[in-house]
Amino acid sequence: MKIIGNDIFRIFEFDKICEKIAFYCRCKSSRQRAEDLSPILNRDHLLLALKQTEEFRLSLSNRGYFPDIFFDDFESEAILLDKPGSVLSETQFSLIRSASITVNSVLKFLKERESSYPNLILLTNEISITTEIADMIDEIIDAHSQVKNTASELLNDIRLQLSSKRREADRRFRTFIAEMKKKGWLRENEENFYNNRRVLAVPSEYKRELRGLIHGKSDSGKTTFIEPEILVGLNNEIAELEQDEKNEIRRLMKELTDMLRIHSQLITAYHRLLSELDFIRAKALFALDINGILPQINKNSVIHLFNAVHPLLYLQNKSLSKEVVPLNLHLNQEKRILIISGPNAGGKSITLKTAGLLQLMLQSGMLVSAGEKSQMCFFNHFLADIGDSQSIEYALSTYSSRLLSMKMFLETANNRSLILIDEFGTGTDPELGGAIAEVVLEELNKRKAFGVFTTHYTNIKLLADQLDGVINGSMLFDPETLLPKYQLVMGQPGSSYTFEVAEKIGLPKHVLDRAKKKVQKEKLNLNNMLASLHQQKNKIEEDVRELKAKQVKAEEAGGRFSHLSEKLEEKIEREKEKKEVLIKLAESGRKYNSLSEEWEKSKDKKAVIKKFVGAMTADKKKRAVENSPKKLAVKKQLLIEKLKNEIQVGSRVKMLKSKQVGVVEEIKKNLVYVNFGNIKAKVAIENLELAD
Repeated sequence: MKIIGNDIFRIFEFDKICEKIAFYCRCKSSRQRAEDLSPILNRDHLLLALKQTEEFRLSLSNRGYFPDIFFDDFESEAILLDKPGSVLSETQFSLIRSASITVNSVLKFLKERESSYPNLILLTNEISITTEIADMIDEIIDAHSQVKNTASELLNDIRLQLSSKRREADRRFRTFIAEMKKKGWLRENEENFYNNRRVLAVPSEYKRELRGLIHGKSDSGKTTFIEPEILVGLNNEIAELEQDEKNEIRRLMKELTDMLRIHSQLITAYHRLLSELDFIRAKALFALDINGILPQINKNSVIHLFNAVHPLLYLQNKSLSKEVVPLNLHLNQEKRILIISGPNAGGKSITLKTAGLLQLMLQSGMLVSAGEKSQMCFFNHFLADIGDSQSIEYALSTYSSRLLSMKMFLETANNRSLILIDEFGTGTDPELGGAIAEVVLEELNKRKAFGVFTTHYTNIKLLADQLDGVINGSMLFDPETLLPKYQLVMGQPGSSYTFEVAEKIGLPKHVLDRAKKKVQKEKLNLNNMLASLHQQKNKIEEDVRELKAKQVKAEEAGGRFSHLSEKLEEKIEREKEKKEVLIKLAESGRKYNSLSEEWEKSKDKKAVIKKFVGAMTADKKKRAVENSPKKLAVKKQLLIEKLKNEIQVGSRVKMLKSKQVGVVEEIKKNLVYVNFGNIKAKVAIENLELAD
């Protein structure tokens, strides 16, 4: 993306975004990457960078495990290793070993989860899992970056001798110190090292009493540092062995460097992978801070921002526990250029800068602070004219500078250009500047460029309503309090509230009246009309909020009523079942009484029993027939047909076993929609009866 404009990164605060990302980087090379961030020209590379950041963000947001990629920067070691004749130190080898282990864990993790990280795994294409590098270093260097005794037989032998000689020297030294203490020939700080030799601190007046090598004196001259004669030879042997140890270590380091040199390209790839992952991680962490997402990338030029916020303003307000009014901005092939008008300090510039900053972030491989449904695209040109561009060096006035910007915009703009202009047309005589601004707007619209312009010019607002491809927008303003709402409304221009603000401040009425007379009647009427529209819009929004609140309450009440209705229907069914049981019990009781009387009177008991069994069998068959699905269905259908003839739209009805009366609004087959006051219920017709 080609950027045209003065000091764009600073004006849109893109440099501050880069600083935020650099803060999360843990190595020098990735931190430098963050500080040097700029739009990525290759679209395939850009899309890959966005997808990789999104994959890392999802991993972090889901609190999933990802191998720790913290490492001490070893870029200089990788470069040095590639140079013939170079020798690395123990510490440098430890850095490479640690990097190799870290890379191997990352490779293993990504390969096992390739479906979850299809884009991040592409970073590892030139690297394969190998333990050879770490194994070679482990043979020579221990976990504390020291050469192991087992690195070579010679080194082991030297260190054994050194250990023995040092113990012997220490034993002799302690014995000698004890003798000197008895004679009172030592200072309190009896033992010292001077020129890397172990010496005694002797009062200068006794220096001739002690045989040995004098290595020096204290600054005051009162203390002389003497190496006892009996230890000189032993110390010489120790010094010689120490030099042998250094030489052997140097040889081992050179040998190990030569062995690793064949892997220099792989080690360089290690650094490239880890620094890239560190950089992507930093972008992902910043995205979590701002609730950043990867919007849908549209191939056509389009900007659909839902609930977008300026990331820096969001972070600032978040720290102060304040809300940010989200931005909804929609530009497409039919409506490409948005003209935002409204009063000063109403949020026009921050709206424009939010749109511009999010586009710069997206095309630099960063996620943007917008809602999930947002859509964006990749523009080829980013053109901006923001603020005072007066140049002392080139003796250019503000307006001359703006004209130069317009000239470059007209030379460059096409359907893949995003143009952002603050205070469009200002800087010179309003009528003349407004006329030029009109022509520039017409030309940019002909080229099908996309843009967001802010203005106070009435002629630009009127032209925006006439041009296909251009749409007016305004920042909501409360006409009663004269306070901005920082909310963009697309489709209508905004009033500057010039006279209202002046009146609120307390400018004398006669001064305002004279000023109004000087303004063209048409402009004044338009301004009043726009102010009235905003007032009406505020009233409508308030009414909508109240209606929504009432709707929510009604839905909640409806839900409760439906629940109660269901419970009532269940209760009705239970009552019907109980009634049927009672009827059957009563019938059985009558039959039992009749049987008892007949049993008492009759002499033929068998005949009575036979008659009773026959009656019970007949009842059982009758119940079976009555309760058959077919018979029940017929009964239900007859009841429904009867109720359909009785219950019509407008009938007053109530549910069975209920006193609540409602009015029938609609009947669909066997379902009746009844309005019980403010609550509508859907009831099966067989569960209703006429209220009259």
